[in-house]
Amino acid sequence: MTQITEDCPGVRRLGPTFGGELSGVRLSADTLAEHADAIHRAFLDNKVLVLRDQQITPALFSAFGVVFGEPDPHHVIAMRHPEQPNLTVLSNQDEPGRKPQAKYFGAGWHSDYSYKAVPAAATMLLATEVPDEGGDTLFADMEAAFAALPEGRKAELRRLRVRHQYRWSPDRADPWARWTFLSESEQAATPEVVHPLVRRHPETSRESLMIAPRVIGSVIGIEGMESTASDALIDDLMRHAVSERFVYRHRYRPWDIVVWDNRCTLHCATTDTLAADKVRRMLRITIRGLPPIPA
Repeated sequence: MTQITEDCPGVRRLGPTFGGELSGVRLSADTLAEHADAIHRAFLDNKVLVLRDQQITPALFSAFGVVFGEPDPHHVIAMRHPEQPNLTVLSNQDEPGRKPQAKYFGAGWHSDYSYKAVPAAATMLLATEVPDEGGDTLFADMEAAFAALPEGRKAELRRLRVRHQYRWSPDRADPWARWTFLSESEQAATPEVVHPLVRRHPETSRESLMIAPRVIGSVIGIEGMESTASDALIDDLMRHAVSERFVYRHRYRPWDIVVWDNRCTLHCATTDTLAADKVRRMLRITIRGLPPIPA
């Protein structure tokens, strides 16, 4: 266990290369003011940070998000909390005003808002209702995955760029494709963007892969590369990046807070495998980042 401040006891390692559970902090307005710097430092050091048993209000959770930066509300309006629009309400149930696809948001490996010109820096969940089993989230350490590659391969990948788009789908007839439930204004807000395949973290300066599967992850392909070669490269990198040595599985307890760094991790919800009577509801905050820095 690593001491981070005298009053903020420490962090216990959870995953093989990353992930930490922060103990000794009960969130309130006072503790946020007192420990904000230490919490943010623990987040950078661990990439995924867990705080247990934080039974707090949506308003206090919204204030917790500000520790990590400026909130970036979800562009699908129906996903927003009615009283705290900075919060997204995630649910595997049929919620009023939502398309059925919304129950499975988060399934598949991805990094939040990678399809935007300015992707997310951090994302955090507050587990307000979780089943006794299932509904876990998987996290992959994209920094460790890149570091493990041969030097020659790293040099090749640093030169490549990736096309992203939220509503993109190779199958326009797929009823679960994202473009089918976006309004015209929501479609206009999610044009295609291009990002480096290898990015440099703006706070730690470490390099990591910025890649995801082609469909769920909103990735169209490698810029300027023929589709067959592009698909093969993406599939190969994903097999490497989500191998067991780089992955942490988080099993939720009620009132867990989990914060992760989108600039050096991927994540994958498993909500789509839950039975309909297994209720999973969470509040989410996504924090605006900076345009990715090419490595």
